[in-house]
Amino acid sequence: MKRVLLSVCLIANGNAQAGDLQIPSAQRWLDSVENELAPFWLHQDAHGTPLGNFPTFRCNDGSALSQASPCSELNAAPDWMKPHLNQSYTRMQARHTFVYGVIFHLTGDQQALALSKAGVDYLRTHLLEEQGSVISVLEDGQSAFSAKQRTTQDLAYAQLGMAFYYYLTGDQAVLKDLLKVKDYIFDKYWDEQQQRLRWVNAESANGSGDEVELVAQLDQINAYMLLLSPLLPEPHKSQWDQDLSKLLTTITQQFLRPDDFRFWGTKHGNHYQPDSARHNDFGHTAKSWWMTWLAAEYLGKQQLVSQSKQGLQATLQAAFIEQGEGGWRRLPNGAPAIWWEYAELDQAAASLALVEPSATNYLTTTYPQWFDRFIAEDGGTYPVANQGLKIHLWKSDYHALEHALVAYLTSAQLNGETARLYFAMPSEQAQQRQPYFYQAEKARAKSVGKWQNLTISQVSYQQIGIKKPN
Repeated sequence: MKRVLLSVCLIANGNAQAGDLQIPSAQRWLDSVENELAPFWLHQDAHGTPLGNFPTFRCNDGSALSQASPCSELNAAPDWMKPHLNQSYTRMQARHTFVYGVIFHLTGDQQALALSKAGVDYLRTHLLEEQGSVISVLEDGQSAFSAKQRTTQDLAYAQLGMAFYYYLTGDQAVLKDLLKVKDYIFDKYWDEQQQRLRWVNAESANGSGDEVELVAQLDQINAYMLLLSPLLPEPHKSQWDQDLSKLLTTITQQFLRPDDFRFWGTKHGNHYQPDSARHNDFGHTAKSWWMTWLAAEYLGKQQLVSQSKQGLQATLQAAFIEQGEGGWRRLPNGAPAIWWEYAELDQAAASLALVEPSATNYLTTTYPQWFDRFIAEDGGTYPVANQGLKIHLWKSDYHALEHALVAYLTSAQLNGETARLYFAMPSEQAQQRQPYFYQAEKARAKSVGKWQNLTISQVSYQQIGIKKPN
């Protein structure tokens, strides 16, 4: 059934000739969110107890995990995962909050907006600490790690849901907490001598403190800084832009491999160089180039813009599978990419297609494979080809919903369609919001309803491109 639906949706507009390969229409991505992704996340057991305390684990049918009698797929969870089934991870709670925010953003679904707010409220009330750290893991109601033992990656992703909610609503109380957590990260983890963010500040199961991790830097950018920096008032904007620039320098000078366009995922120990080593996959490289490119465009760093686009083009060419059904690979001559790597590669290619039309050629092959391999017929997504746990301590639909949002915006532009997004703010304020990581030359907003004390506005965008300095 999936292949039949996809063949119908490949014709993007009325001007396409029969048999031509086209990227899906913007409407196809809305249909995917409403009919394929949202039902799994609007399931009653996803809402959490109390509301907003979203569970880290659920069964593949959407139902809650029973510790006494786990469903078959969680009972058969891999050995590395089983010790964590009784824990709650803030990074996943925040990712789920992001999921609800994107569902509202694309569809206007007010239940999703309410769940996004509930997730933000729960984190701010129960997980955010006074000094600016955020509890990363709860076990039996207690923090599993001290403030110094928490990773910079976990702290970055604790910002994800709040950042998207602020983008949607302009809530000043939420912004105050976002600023506090960001200041804490850069105050407590930035190593001035090494010019990078540390992984942890004290030894624990999370690490020894000697780690040199790409994601400690990178995930600050993609989780909250790239989205929020253009929206901030002074003096915060200038400081964030400066720190964003520092991270770009760290990533490109300390993690870029000297003989090709790929990035090391780590730089510690004696075994970080093989392709199979931690985070040396095409997913992390594509995300690194995508983020450095978009951030460099926003900051006006033209030399880095050129370097990043060149690196991104080389990465997409190396990762693309030309034989068989196509798609993306995770390593040179390796297995097909898993869900999040695939999403990052698609998002990078779709963004590049806005300025390099030839990049669309990747998407005509990879988009159909996304629907065929990762979208579950009963809702949600699989981590690998039509199998695996849909949700666990590292798996949510954060990547799937961001993938849908990026694909919707870029497909609308590439197909000559109008993109429409929803915000929970007055129309005159919403009209000033640029669409996610991008920029539109034309925006028109109108009020379409109310939710609690917030105005719901719909913004129509045309001429979508890469965000420039503001």
